[in-house]
Amino acid sequence: MKKYTTLVSVIAIFLLLTGMAISCGTTTTQTTQPTQTTPPTETKEPITIRLIQPAPPGDQLVLKDEALAERFNKRAGGKYVIKVYPSETLAKVPEYFDAVRTGAAEMASIGWPIFTFQDSRLGLIALPFLFDSVEGFAAIQDDLVEMYDPIFQETFNAKALGAFVTGGMDYIGNKPVRVLDDWKDLLIGAIDAPLAYMVDQWGAGSQVIMWVDLYGALEKNVVDGAMMGLHGTINMKMTDVIDYVTVLYSESGMNGYTINLDVWNAMPENIQNILLEEVAATCEEFNNLFVGYDKTDPEEIRDMGIDVYYLPKTERDKWKAIIMPYTNDELDKGGEIGETLRRLAEEANNKYPYQDR
Repeated sequence: MKKYTTLVSVIAIFLLLTGMAISCGTTTTQTTQPTQTTPPTETKEPITIRLIQPAPPGDQLVLKDEALAERFNKRAGGKYVIKVYPSETLAKVPEYFDAVRTGAAEMASIGWPIFTFQDSRLGLIALPFLFDSVEGFAAIQDDLVEMYDPIFQETFNAKALGAFVTGGMDYIGNKPVRVLDDWKDLLIGAIDAPLAYMVDQWGAGSQVIMWVDLYGALEKNVVDGAMMGLHGTINMKMTDVIDYVTVLYSESGMNGYTINLDVWNAMPENIQNILLEEVAATCEEFNNLFVGYDKTDPEEIRDMGIDVYYLPKTERDKWKAIIMPYTNDELDKGGEIGETLRRLAEEANNKYPYQDR
């Protein structure tokens, strides 16, 4: 029995050792492949274009910029976004072009002649009686962009993108003006120096007042009247503080879009094209709107109980004759820009003359 037990133990040890030998001799090493990890996709923040616009929130000019921004942002696919800053939330109006030049804002929508104090060539656009109708002025807006773009690049580190008309400057006030003698002894608010000079030559006194301050000046009788576009008169509720309007189309109003040149040059070409297309669509829409407003605004104001007088062409020609020597002299000083504007104006006035209504 003892021998049997010993034999069994020997066999068990043998089998255990054999199993261990087999196990060690046939172990397969498994190679573990490294896990392929995909780096997280980096989400780039869109490049923001801050568009400054002097009109107050809710104004038609602001709404059109917000609509432009919405269309552009959708097409730009998250790479660029335009954000509209109305009124003076980012810069004071006289500082708009400097804001775009330095990058404090990337884009502006504002009337270019306002900045005559920074470059006199900008004021040539709005010389009194240079154009005789809103239709004629609307027809040359693309020419203005092409002509002034080199000036913006040279002087303001900006690119001109598009432009549109905002109507003509007419008389609004609390005393009737129908003939030249009616100007005598009136004090008139003028939004720029050429308008101030114009009414001075007609026998009135003038005070240069930013258009955003005209309402208060009329309400408080600081001035007897003002030279103002009629659509702006309606939108800014100046109809609440005037009794008379004389429609004469003395000076042409316009707004234009500019963008910081460094921002523009850094844009991919497809984004540049999208921006140009959306600006062009906005400018075309508003050129058409303001050509229509020239017909409807006076009647809308008349319906408010305000006396609206359409200046006859024969009387307007008298007023124009007093001012044209000044206008022509300024064009002469403007060199090539002045000569080009004179040619464009002659062509436009021949095709779209001032007409009695």
